[in-house]
Amino acid sequence: MLSTKFKESLGPLFPVANKIKLFYLRLKYKGDIVLCPCCKSTFKEFAPFGGDRRRNSRCPKCESLERHRLLWLYFENKTNLYKAPLKVLHVAPETVFFNLFKKQKNIDYHPGDIYNNLYPKGTVYLDILNHNLPDNSFDVIICNHVFQYIEEDKKAMQNIYKLMKPGGWGIMQVPINTQSTITHEDSSITDPLEREKIFGLKEHVRYYSYDYADKLRDAGFTVKVDDYTAAFSAEDNYKYGFWEGDAVYYCTK
Repeated sequence: MLSTKFKESLGPLFPVANKIKLFYLRLKYKGDIVLCPCCKSTFKEFAPFGGDRRRNSRCPKCESLERHRLLWLYFENKTNLYKAPLKVLHVAPETVFFNLFKKQKNIDYHPGDIYNNLYPKGTVYLDILNHNLPDNSFDVIICNHVFQYIEEDKKAMQNIYKLMKPGGWGIMQVPINTQSTITHEDSSITDPLEREKIFGLKEHVRYYSYDYADKLRDAGFTVKVDDYTAAFSAEDNYKYGFWEGDAVYYCTK
């Protein structure tokens, strides 16, 4: 949600500073116009977030963003995540989902990341480019907003495909550049400020576009690009703080 380097710069002060900021935001945005499906809190609108300070974005209670709230309802309404015994790998676990999945008795939950110390306690070290996990291990793999940080994204996608059981499924979201049709990457761009300008964040190495689904297919997945926001009215998209047209990349093996 926030950059790794920003969290590291604050060190142990980050949780305290963040709690104070959230308390202020809950007071500032008190109301009942929007509803966060993740924490069931209401506000007059969600707080702005990101470098562009986009409106109606961040929940002042649970810190969910647009994509988290959309996936929360997607998991509930369009998957078997809470209905069957499932072994779940969660790469770069979003806190709002981590807290939910840990409580689910049907889920054998495995959260991991290369920067595991920056994630909720219980997240283990996992490098998806170099690991010793056996193939065909997981019923479900959730890996959101990860590939844009990895130079060898093709290898990362292929490794995740190998880890998924036949018949398994996954959600693998990335930022999508809607102003283009093809992914933009250039390894010669190493200046952090230039990367931020072109790719969205200093740590990003590419900006995916609509050909992202084909990249997942090249790794072996069957991909459904599901515009779940189309199932909601414009009023409900605002109420839940969704991006209209923000597609879910539902991948199966």
